[in-house]
Amino acid sequence: MKSRITRRDFLNGTQVAIGAALLSPWTEVFGTDTSKFRLASDYYPPAKTGLRGSHHGSWETMHARVAGATWPAGPIEEDFDLVVVGGGISGLSAAHFYRRENPSARILVLDNHDDFGGHAKRNEFTVNGQTRIAYGGTESIDTPSAYTDVSRA
Repeated sequence: MKSRITRRDFLNGTQVAIGAALLSPWTEVFGTDTSKFRLASDYYPPAKTGLRGSHHGSWETMHARVAGATWPAGPIEEDFDLVVVGGGISGLSAAHFYRRENPSARILVLDNHDDFGGHAKRNEFTVNGQTRIAYGGTESIDTPSAYTDVSRA
């Protein structure tokens, strides 16, 4: 952001946010029907346009593991020289540079999505019968000329 936020604008914005946070629990006390503001349990707009996100069960499984759930280990059927957790730019870079140093290495990249790229992956969707392709979260990458040689490779 190149423009400065004035002190007055900052304070006005925080007052509105604090006011909304303090008043929202009181909506039912004043007789406001909050049920019309609740979303259906199956409400997920990206699914309507074909965007996938995390597959069903990934969130629940991860949180069950955090809460202490365990599962029996299965038999080891394959061996890998490198297992990368996360198919975003960092995970793919790790696999790329490992492969460059170890050309015959067996590498497995794990990700909770069915498409690689993480936050920087390509978004593809259809609007009025036309396919639109856009970048994901990489629109904010600024001034790559200042990056190291490895980062720019």
